[in-house]
Amino acid sequence: MEAWESLLSDVESELIDVEAVLGELDDLDAVRSRIAAARADHTLTHRPVLQRCAPHLPN
Repeated sequence: MEAWESLLSDVESELIDVEAVLGELDDLDAVRSRIAAARADHTLTHRPVLQRCAPHLPN
């Protein structure tokens, strides 16, 4: 049961990132800030949505 809870938590986090990125498409600096924050707290490797955006939005 814990494995499912962990998986659902990961999916929820990814959906939150997707929603945030889609909401910020008109403000790419906000997406860059979100990516920079994930790099700073070393969570970028656990956030595939932001990982995919990062190469397309260099600082």
